[in-house]
Amino acid sequence: MSNGTIAIYDSEADYALKLAEYFRLKNGLNYSVSVFTDYNSLKNYLSENDIDILLISEEFCMYIEELQNVSNLFILTDGNIDAALKQYASLYKYQPADRMLRDIMSCYALSSSREKVTVLTSAPAKITGIYSPVKRCGKTSFALAYGCIISMTESSLYINLEEYSGFSFFADDTSAGDLSDLLYFYRQNPSNVGKKLAALSRIYHNLNYIPPMQFSYDIKNMESQDLNNFIHTISETEQYQNIILDISDSLKDVPALLSICDKIFMPSTKDNISQFKIDEFFKSILALYNSSIKDKTEIITLPYADPCIFSDTAGHDFMEKLLFSKFGTYIRELTTKHC
Repeated sequence: MSNGTIAIYDSEADYALKLAEYFRLKNGLNYSVSVFTDYNSLKNYLSENDIDILLISEEFCMYIEELQNVSNLFILTDGNIDAALKQYASLYKYQPADRMLRDIMSCYALSSSREKVTVLTSAPAKITGIYSPVKRCGKTSFALAYGCIISMTESSLYINLEEYSGFSFFADDTSAGDLSDLLYFYRQNPSNVGKKLAALSRIYHNLNYIPPMQFSYDIKNMESQDLNNFIHTISETEQYQNIILDISDSLKDVPALLSICDKIFMPSTKDNISQFKIDEFFKSILALYNSSIKDKTEIITLPYADPCIFSDTAGHDFMEKLLFSKFGTYIRELTTKHC
C-alpha cells in the first residue's frame, strides 16, 4: 500500500530520475514517486491527482501560486534562496539523498500532525523478539544477521533496546536523530510516527534500523504498556513486514514486551549454568505472568564464530564475513525452517 505521493519537478531530468529512484528503493518509505520536467505535465497531473510532497526547483517557483492539490512543498535550491520565497521550506538539492529524505519527512511529520490516523488495510508487521537471560551468547550478532537475511526477501526493521548497544562496531553512524527522537515524537504525535520513522531509519546490509539511543534513560524508565504501544504503533504503519527487537534486561518489564512478540529466539550456550538460568527465567514467567511466552520461544545454540571475524573487522566487512560463515549458514537454515 502506498503511503502517499512524492513528486519532483526539475528541469535536470537525470538528477530528478536518480533522486526518484532512491526514494522508490528506500525500504519502509512506500510512497509513489513521479518526475516532471515541464509545467504542463505537472498541471495536468494535478487536475486529477493530489500530491502529498512536491519538490520543486527554484527556477520554477513562479508557478507556485497556481499549483492546486499540493499538501507540502519544498523548494530545491542551488544555494541561497530568494527572499521572496523564505515562507517555503527549502532544500539544498545536491546534498546526500538520505539527508534530504530525513529533512523532508521530519518536516512533513510536523506539518501533518493533525491528520487522522490511517485505517489499516494490511496486516501489521510480524514482531520477533531476540532475548536471553544468558550473557555473552551472541544475541546482538544473531539479531542483526537474522535481520539482514530476512530483509533480502521481506522489508524488515531492527530496533536495539539495549542499555549499551555497541552498535557503532557494526555501523559508524553519526547521523542526527536516533530512537530517543522517535520516542519523543511518538509521545507528542503518535498518529504520525510513521513519517518520523521514515526520516530516521537507516540501512545496514539492506536491513532498516533506527540508530540506538545514546543515553538509555528514556527506554529504561518507559512504562511497559507505553513501550508496547510504541512498538505496536510502528508495526501498524505498514512500512515493514518484520520488526526485530534486540531486547535487554535494562527494560522495566521484559516479559511484558516479550508477550507482544509473535516469535522469540533465545540464544544460549551449552554449559549447565546457562540452562539453569533459562529454566529459572521461565519458572518466574509462569509464576508471575501465566503467559504463553515459553510456547513461542525457540532456544538456540549458535555456532562458534571465528575470533578473527570479531577482532579484525567491523562494519559491513564484519557482517559480510559473519553471513558467509557457519554462523550465517545456521541462521539461513533457521529462517528457511520458519518460512
